[in-house]
Amino acid sequence: MREINKALQWAQSDLLTAKNVHVISHEKVTHTTYSIVYKINTENDVVYLKQVPRELFLEARILSFFGKQGFKHIPELIGQNDELNCFVMRSAGDQSLRQIFNGKIDINPLKQGIINYTKIQRRLEDKARQLLSLGAHDWQLNQFSEKYRELIEDERLLLNDGVTQDELKALHQLSPKCISLCEDLAQYQIPETLNHCDFHENNMLYDNQTGNINIIDWGEVAITHPFFSLCGFLWNVRHFYHVTESDSIYQALKLSCIKPWLDLYSEKILLDCLDIADKLNGVFAALAYAHLYKVTQYQDKSVAKEHHGAIAGCLRTFLRVH
Repeated sequence: MREINKALQWAQSDLLTAKNVHVISHEKVTHTTYSIVYKINTENDVVYLKQVPRELFLEARILSFFGKQGFKHIPELIGQNDELNCFVMRSAGDQSLRQIFNGKIDINPLKQGIINYTKIQRRLEDKARQLLSLGAHDWQLNQFSEKYRELIEDERLLLNDGVTQDELKALHQLSPKCISLCEDLAQYQIPETLNHCDFHENNMLYDNQTGNINIIDWGEVAITHPFFSLCGFLWNVRHFYHVTESDSIYQALKLSCIKPWLDLYSEKILLDCLDIADKLNGVFAALAYAHLYKVTQYQDKSVAKEHHGAIAGCLRTFLRVH
């Protein structure tokens, strides 16, 4: 990511100017070990330049694939540079829902975000092979428990992140439970599909002009059971807005999450599946953080430092529900 000046030059001169787009100004809006984002103001539009480590350069390919599928409610890819691991996309909105909510949840835009996201999931049920070839994680249920085993056997990673020896022992003892939960979920044969590994209201943008809710940040995706990312979304609702599972707003959001699959099963069965997936949500989230840790460990300040304790915290949620 030391090539950011070259990336800016490419974005502004080689890409935008070549398309007869007049650049007015730019400003850095994000700088972490896993992404640098610049907002570029043009004469008629706002675009974003995003650069990531080579191991995370997946988002441009995913957005390009989405564009070919004719998907809506996602950022429009303008151009990408594979040598510099960067790409330019058109602005997908003005504020995230988390910014708009400011601590007070509004269920209607959340429901719309769920609808827009799950439409993508369902349309990609037969595209798993293509998405895997693009670089999506393969966390399908038939090997999900094996991914869990590989994670908990990386004792150095977990201990450095704050997992205790007692917790590590308990995590090993839960391996059979992880296997049985995967088997329980798999028996319903809900098609596995693309999952956004960080799906929540802070990655939903509201577009002031259109009123659309658009989903951003597609750099970490996996092929697995569709309910895992939806459980992650529900966890964020509980965490950031102090909503309990018995609250009517939470129950309404759960129903919104399962609604797209009512052609396959009854509401009761789908809610049961959602509850099983929720018991595995800590593992799903831990796998995502572990990948980020590993691919940025060569940086001067790794994700492991920026988000220390994230893997441990996710695995503790798995421990608590068992």
